[in-house]
Amino acid sequence: MKRFIFVSYLMLAGGAVAQDADVKDRNEVNTTARPGSMMEDSPVKFPKKGALPSKYNPDIRQEREDAEKDYFIFASPCRSLKQIEQIQQQMPKGEFKVAKQDWFGLTRTHKVLTEGGNLHIMAVGDSIVNDIMRSGWTGKLAEAYPKAKIKTTVYVRGGGGCQHYSKEGRVQKYIIPRKPDLVYIGGISQRSVDAIREVMHQIRKDLPQVEFFLTSGVFGTTDPRNADVLAKAQHSGSSDYGKELEKLAREEGAAYLDMTTPWAQYIVSSGLHPHRFYRDAVHANADGEQILSKILMAWWGENRH
Repeated sequence: MKRFIFVSYLMLAGGAVAQDADVKDRNEVNTTARPGSMMEDSPVKFPKKGALPSKYNPDIRQEREDAEKDYFIFASPCRSLKQIEQIQQQMPKGEFKVAKQDWFGLTRTHKVLTEGGNLHIMAVGDSIVNDIMRSGWTGKLAEAYPKAKIKTTVYVRGGGGCQHYSKEGRVQKYIIPRKPDLVYIGGISQRSVDAIREVMHQIRKDLPQVEFFLTSGVFGTTDPRNADVLAKAQHSGSSDYGKELEKLAREEGAAYLDMTTPWAQYIVSSGLHPHRFYRDAVHANADGEQILSKILMAWWGENRH
């Protein structure tokens, strides 16, 4: 029998004022121990441990399930539409462009969104995926598609790429029983597209109708103001990995979105140092989360017709 723990995200964040993620970062490249060149001109002083205080701790009390050590399973969205609007109204403005939504690999998802029905989205990944889902973007998705009944489950591990989820029966134990309709895989901790492919195949073996949504990485320690450096980042949409991930998506009939490029565009166009959108040297603060929400909704929502 599943055991559910009801907790406030104030507690998950590590205190009433902290905005640290419950998921501890274990990424070997993007770590607070090696914070990258952005620190050289940063106007922000991060604490040695933990994160900067947050003005907007998530305001929805969450349902969290038991999971193995270092892994976390919880429901999303973690923010109300009212709080999302409040954050987006006061956050620094920026501009970006996203690829046109063609609904490739999302036939069943598109039908449910536009015609009605149940849609269970399950996000799988690392602390960056944790932050993406904490933005509350699936709440905005539900607002954009009121005919659909959307449920969201988040399954994350610090530094967690598919090289972790493909092992020790995790797909069979934690993903298959929840019967997601759409699995989202992203983050900055994927070591190879082969591991992503393996997880997709394991899921499809038991859930042949499941659809997939893959994205490149955002945040981390790479400076978004430097296109050449960003193109060399392992998780970037403009890197060789990004090209391989897009190819994988086409081969496997999955949707793909380069989130790296519009994320960098937003930050550069804001005219602010990137750390204005960070809570520590790796992760987004509440404003940074909403950049990601805006990008996702520009792709999922504004182009929905």
